[in-house]
Amino acid sequence: MAPSGGDERGSRTIVLGLMADPGLPELVTTRLGDVLPGKLSENIDAAVRWEVSVIRETLPLDADGDMQLERYSEDLKQRHHWDLLVYVTDLPRYVGNEPLVSDVNVALGVCLISLPALGWPRVRRRTLQAVLHAVAHMTEASSAEEPADDESADRLAPVHGVFSSARDDGKYSYLSGLRGRLRLMLGMIRSNQPGRLLPSLSSATAAAIGTGAFGIFYASIWNMADSSSPLRLAGISVLAVVSMTAWLIGYNGLWDRHRLHGLAGRAGMDNVATAITVVLSVAAMYLILFAVLFLGSLAVISGDYLQSQLKHPVSPIDYARLAWLASSLGTFAGALGSSFDSDESIREATYSRRQQERRKLADETSGGRE
Repeated sequence: MAPSGGDERGSRTIVLGLMADPGLPELVTTRLGDVLPGKLSENIDAAVRWEVSVIRETLPLDADGDMQLERYSEDLKQRHHWDLLVYVTDLPRYVGNEPLVSDVNVALGVCLISLPALGWPRVRRRTLQAVLHAVAHMTEASSAEEPADDESADRLAPVHGVFSSARDDGKYSYLSGLRGRLRLMLGMIRSNQPGRLLPSLSSATAAAIGTGAFGIFYASIWNMADSSSPLRLAGISVLAVVSMTAWLIGYNGLWDRHRLHGLAGRAGMDNVATAITVVLSVAAMYLILFAVLFLGSLAVISGDYLQSQLKHPVSPIDYARLAWLASSLGTFAGALGSSFDSDESIREATYSRRQQERRKLADETSGGRE
């Protein structure tokens, strides 16, 4: 590796460019920028003066919905004066049918890391370890044949590394088995950021609150809630959340009907991650609705009047049961109210930006074939 320069003591300087997609990848890499020089010195080569440059930039998708980092690597490195380049994306990538963690081109000094393959917990630490592995191989400072998770307690998804059969100067690491797919699934859900969907459901939320508030004013709803067991109320809640989830997915075209790139497993993973993302968002809306209706019922309905209607002494538990049932009824109405929300904004809020680009590309490709 040719040095970029040297300090007064004559040590080499290597500049690492850490490029990231907007969103979660940018957030993770920005937080790593300050600690990476010390970690590189500690784990790779203490005789080198390490400099790390973190920027936000994206690469275009090719016809297959993937990114060809090698095509743009030399231009990026020359333009930013980098010796090495690591690109972190929130786009799930595969080698064959296995989730790809990283792909290193030793000759070009570049690496592409797929953030979803690093899972949900400890993603910052796993990203740091993936970057260290990549730099070690690009500088030929490591003789390890297979990178492994740095945490002995993290056995959820072992990472395997092999030399690519397509070229002698490359190396990729991937996740294997059911546990590996589970880790990718958690990472995809994290990249989707379920909380982002809530602001896009303004009409649904308004309909849910309006219907729920209507419920807490009627004695028949009070008696129905009072006579329902917790198990029945829980069942109604689950049915409401599932119904709204199914409506949002179906009405807004969130279900991937295409077998992306001829591999049905990829579309299946995408659909499961989408469903869980929407379920979590609807569940969060449900909890907010419950809190609003519970406080509203406490403020509007006096204890004496509620007791006279229910024919027994009341406590906050009775108000909670009333809010519970009213929230479920409101959620059913919220599903219909979501029809007035922008389907485009809902899709954009459901997926990460790069996954949304891949879906649009798949839709265009499928439309062209039809």
